[in-house]
Amino acid sequence: MIILRIFFRNFLHLPWLTFFILMGILSLPSISPKAMQNALCEYWVAPASIGNDNNPGSKSKPWATMEHAAESIPDQGCIVWIKPGVYVGQNSLDQRFSVPAVFKAEQAYQAVFEHDASPLKINGGKNLVFEGFEFRHSDPNAGVIVIQVQRSNEFWAENITFRNNIIHDSYNNDLLKVYNGSRLVTIENNVFYNQGDNEQQIDINSVQDVVVQDNIFFNDFAGSGRVNSNNNKHFITIKDSNANEDGLLGSERITIRRNVFLNWEGGMETFLKIGNDGEPFFEAKDVMVENNLMIGNSANQIASAFGISGARNVTYRNNTVVGDLPSSSYAFHVTVKQQNPQNENIFFYNNIWSDHTGTMGADLNGRPNEFSDGDPAGVSNLILDSNFYWNGGQEIPPGELVSPTVDDARMVTANPSLNTNYNNFVLPRWNGTTFISGSRSIREEFVRLVGKYGSLPFSSKALGLADPEFAPADDILGRYRPENPSMGAYDINLANIRVLFLTLIYYMSH
Repeated sequence: MIILRIFFRNFLHLPWLTFFILMGILSLPSISPKAMQNALCEYWVAPASIGNDNNPGSKSKPWATMEHAAESIPDQGCIVWIKPGVYVGQNSLDQRFSVPAVFKAEQAYQAVFEHDASPLKINGGKNLVFEGFEFRHSDPNAGVIVIQVQRSNEFWAENITFRNNIIHDSYNNDLLKVYNGSRLVTIENNVFYNQGDNEQQIDINSVQDVVVQDNIFFNDFAGSGRVNSNNNKHFITIKDSNANEDGLLGSERITIRRNVFLNWEGGMETFLKIGNDGEPFFEAKDVMVENNLMIGNSANQIASAFGISGARNVTYRNNTVVGDLPSSSYAFHVTVKQQNPQNENIFFYNNIWSDHTGTMGADLNGRPNEFSDGDPAGVSNLILDSNFYWNGGQEIPPGELVSPTVDDARMVTANPSLNTNYNNFVLPRWNGTTFISGSRSIREEFVRLVGKYGSLPFSSKALGLADPEFAPADDILGRYRPENPSMGAYDINLANIRVLFLTLIYYMSH
């Protein structure tokens, strides 16, 4: 009971937001059958000064490379522990396991893979999991792409997972390219920053069934000793650059959810772009974009938060765009590029667009405010319905494509009460031992950013106003939404909070 009294006394002095974030990420420990199976089949890799590929791969006599480990382990759901250190060179994996083989850092973010080209290439591999690493280029004159995933001549690259990695500083092309006949790829709980000039951080290109969730995307070129050329492309692009050469025409069934995008340092592009190459077919089909937080904390100009060129069946729901984005249009543009067919079935529901400065969609050259950009003739069946708008008390601007005051019959205009104090903004960079904010894991850093810049206080006018028919079941933190969901990415479910609160009391009193 003394512990409980101390807890309640301190609780009264905690910010409510911090408390509820803590409540939202508590979970009970469990051991999964998969983890138990992996424990029966374990191998180790260590840097070349300790490891040797002629060793048996035991903890005391580890191998030296991930590539050799992949070639040597049995197909029994094994886990390969990668010891701390820097691993220089390329690892090419084409193994096809019947059950997932897990390659995991023994200490998160302490096993670093670097190369003057791609430190990791997957060609037709299957059932591969990579967890807890740092991947980067080693040389400003490096060859293309940090991580590549693509099919071989014979096999799809499939059932591939990248989880809890820091992937940064490509000096040539993309950070991660998933392309040319890959499928069933999950990219979750990673940090991405600093792609090559004129390129993107993730290129999702001629693939199927890719999920990108719970990641952080940003730029900080100066922090890496690099010059910001202001010419980088999107953080994520979804497209098809090779037509049907790989037997697949257009990327299909792509989900982008529960991610944080911030600190734009690129050119006149977008955080997320669907379709990009002007091909004479739909470059992307059946795309879901939900529960993402896009933060306009940078003075760099951007085209729009979101863009579409040559796509069909795209739903953009319960996302939050907040801050000052100097841009040609604040919310989105939908265009036909070169040979693109007319875009079809583009839906916007339950989103928050909030510019506290009153300059929603104004660019740095004095162009007036604009909500959306594009030619109405370039899209068929675009729906803008039940969204939340705030322009610092100024009028919500019209758009070339759609205008909220005309096209959104259920629009809500009010201050969502999001935090827009970006002074002394702490970027989510890893310094080798912690993130510079003090967070010790990517998830902790993700929750910090969401809590500080994407959370809705109890006084917010956006609470409980979303159309439940179109809202996802969870919010940006993965918590179940209530029956009367809120606008934007963040939600508050009092029922969940009560359960977690009682759980905390139980554990503190036993």
